Amino acid sequence: MKLRIVPKEVFEVMDLNGQFNYHWSPDAVFSLVGLGTSYLLEFFEFYGDAISKYYDRFVKNSAFEDDRFHTFISQERRHAAAHKMLNLFMTKKYLPPAREKYHPRVYDFMYPTYKEFVEPIIAGIEGDAAKGMTLDSPHFREALKSIAIFETEVCMAAFSFFENLFDKGKITHIINQSQNLGVLYLFGYHYAEEMEHCHVSIETYETIYGEKLWTQKEVDDYLNNADILTRRIINATLFVARELGADVSVRQIAFRLPAKNRMVAVGFNANDPQINSKIHYFVEKWDSEWEPLLRAKILEEIKRRRAA
Repeated sequence: MKLRIVPKEVFEVMDLNGQFNYHWSPDAVFSLVGLGTSYLLEFFEFYGDAISKYYDRFVKNSAFEDDRFHTFISQERRHAAAHKMLNLFMTKKYLPPAREKYHPRVYDFMYPTYKEFVEPIIAGIEGDAAKGMTLDSPHFREALKSIAIFETEVCMAAFSFFENLFDKGKITHIINQSQNLGVLYLFGYHYAEEMEHCHVSIETYETIYGEKLWTQKEVDDYLNNADILTRRIINATLFVARELGADVSVRQIAFRLPAKNRMVAVGFNANDPQINSKIHYFVEKWDSEWEPLLRAKILEEIKRRRAA
């Protein structure tokens, strides 16, 4: 796993000012969904960072410690920082996100998610720890499971992103049609790293608790219930659309989201040879071909603007 950085020129061409254009992809609704997702990515990556501190307390120096977990969390911190700039711009008419007891940055429209999801888990871990519980804390176990489920979802979203926008020569068309190469780059960078570390959180849970994450029961629960992301992406996208003066319906948003029954299967693990091969292919293409091409186009755009 690499610790990549987002070059400063990416934010320069992103136009976080009066010239901001949200059409980073040719599909206007999909562009809005991506910007809504940006808030969820920032929110859950700060949540993962909070859980990592309990990982250090409960797992460090034990037989279950895995150095890859710290690299994974380091990537997540960088992702959150990169999305923070974009997200703050889109909420510029509002107060900055609030610091809550168990999360450093909660936007107003994310507060229900904080109260119903983050606070009960972390408060539960704190209560369990006060009773002397560590790995046997049911709340810590639930925290690791929730991170692994979230990472699985984002990994699958990354597959969809690269398959539909970049692979098999599509990137040239997307770059030519994109009206915000900075946002396009941000998602490409983020999803490359998400694929790269997807297996870590799954294996962390499975190693510590001696069971598969994606059992038949877990898959059935996932397919039959509202998952972590879908409802929250819809809400965040509606917020973004209102702020940007765009008209979009819930149905239009839902249509752009990947079908849940294509996301996971029983026993899913990103280190499965077939899945791992797919990840390696996309990450290598990002590093060797797609990222250099996109960055070169960004530099060309900056040069053109400065000459105008």
